Amino acid sequence: MILIFEELHIKNFRNFYCSKICLSNKNVVFGMNDVGKTNFLYAIRFLFDKQLRKNGFMDSDFYQNDTSKQIKITVKLNLSDFEESTDTKKLVAGVKDARTSDESDEFYIRIISDYNESEGYGEPLLYWGSNVDNLIEVPSRGISYTLDNIFKVVYVNPLLDLNNLFNKNKRVLFDKSEENDNDKQLIDEIKGLTNEVNKKIGDMTTIKKFQSSITEEYKTFRDEEVSIELKSEMAIKGFYSDLIPYIKRNGDDNYYPTSGDGRKKLLSYSILNYVTKKEHEDKVVINLIEEPENSLHRSMQIALSKQLFIKNTYEYFFMSTHSPELLYEMDNTRLIRIYSEDRIICDSFLYNVEDRYKNVKRKLNKDLSSALFSSRVLLVEGPSERVFFERILDEMYPEYELHGSFLLEVGGIYFSKYVETLEELGITVLIKTDNDLKKRKGSKNEYELLGINRCLSLLEAPKMENIILDIHPESSKKEKDQILNDAKKRLFKGEEAKVFRFKEHMIYLSEIDLENDLSNVIGQQFDYDIVKYLQDSKLYNMAEFINELDQDLCESIFYSDEFECLRGMVMND
Repeated sequence: MILIFEELHIKNFRNFYCSKICLSNKNVVFGMNDVGKTNFLYAIRFLFDKQLRKNGFMDSDFYQNDTSKQIKITVKLNLSDFEESTDTKKLVAGVKDARTSDESDEFYIRIISDYNESEGYGEPLLYWGSNVDNLIEVPSRGISYTLDNIFKVVYVNPLLDLNNLFNKNKRVLFDKSEENDNDKQLIDEIKGLTNEVNKKIGDMTTIKKFQSSITEEYKTFRDEEVSIELKSEMAIKGFYSDLIPYIKRNGDDNYYPTSGDGRKKLLSYSILNYVTKKEHEDKVVINLIEEPENSLHRSMQIALSKQLFIKNTYEYFFMSTHSPELLYEMDNTRLIRIYSEDRIICDSFLYNVEDRYKNVKRKLNKDLSSALFSSRVLLVEGPSERVFFERILDEMYPEYELHGSFLLEVGGIYFSKYVETLEELGITVLIKTDNDLKKRKGSKNEYELLGINRCLSLLEAPKMENIILDIHPESSKKEKDQILNDAKKRLFKGEEAKVFRFKEHMIYLSEIDLENDLSNVIGQQFDYDIVKYLQDSKLYNMAEFINELDQDLCESIFYSDEFECLRGMVMND
């Protein structure tokens, strides 16, 4: 069990004037380039990372370089799971009297800094406690605070270098205290072999010639009784110094260098995780992962998504990303969208996959994760609607995606889940849906109002009751369709549609369906029934049909009342 990160308040730090963001233990930070994702991660780092904090705050760390105002960064933690959470117990044991009440589940950690003009930097000061208005100073010794004995920040740079990481951590990776008697015997044997190798190296003609020449050259600078000799590093620093990781495939005797950037990155993550578990098992480890998708193939990004959200390799993490693939397995995750209007704004939403969607989580997340990186999203029901709208937009506004608009196919059932998530993140949502009627199972002529009730539920308005239609059992399909379509038209023009003004909420309900909307606008331009044609084999025939749409037809569709949603998608409010 674990403690809970609840909230972060950033004030006067870099491009954050005053932002309060809800958190969880798994946080995904996204937004446009240069909007402040890295600065968000650095706010966390200044709180918990001694190595960064020791340098203090520069004038550029203050909002708009205004050093007259104080930097204040506060994180709120929830300690309610004390009895079950080992991490909460670590924190409570470390803070001692700073937790003033056993009854309070809230605990705050704050860093402040006032700029010192004479010193040319802002000294960081740490405070903590249960009462946010009466925090006490965290005990310190030199640059270290008691806080640093409880938390450990692991910052994963997008340009993480395998060789540097491996060499830097050899002491941890190969702990000499773990060597047994058999190891010591093997080490003695290796030393003997190394000495023999060095002797043979020294006997080589080219080596002897170089050693003699370089010794004479050296003596022209300093005349002393020395000679320059070449030795294997292994003989001086030990054999650990020469170790390099290679890839060995099962069933293959060859060794392959870890040369690919993607493979290097995954191996770097593996080493970092190993070192963290070995060195900091007694601490609460916070992983700050910056744009891990760099150099990773799509399949590797999906594999990393499983590590993040299913296998719980990282219990506490804040990850910035531009990659939808990294979000394929997300669940119980705080999505944090950073964007800029007059000032930086942070909207967040705790995303959970409900039980009824668990079996289609990958599809739900795959579609949604692409939309998260947009500012305006048009939700459409299925693939035929999507390819149709793409054709019109490609003709009228070919750069619509570059300007932040996105078409999201919802599969007919995920409207409410997508709307809730996107709107909570400050993303503008538009909806185009059919005026569906569905015969109630087991009834003769009772129909559910799926389309209009879908719209009403999105507005949290009461649903309409089922209707009875006078359809004779021996009616032909054409007669039955006519009765259903007439009923849909009455509903479209009915009181509910007028009262709730769906379009004002950017909900665009078809009078009947997309095919009939299309027929109303351009049907007279064709010598066949486009409704029947498109409904016979929806996706295949739609793919054929859009090839017949020239610029004039696309323009007629785009500026029609029936397809007002397209204009709403690409034009500002």
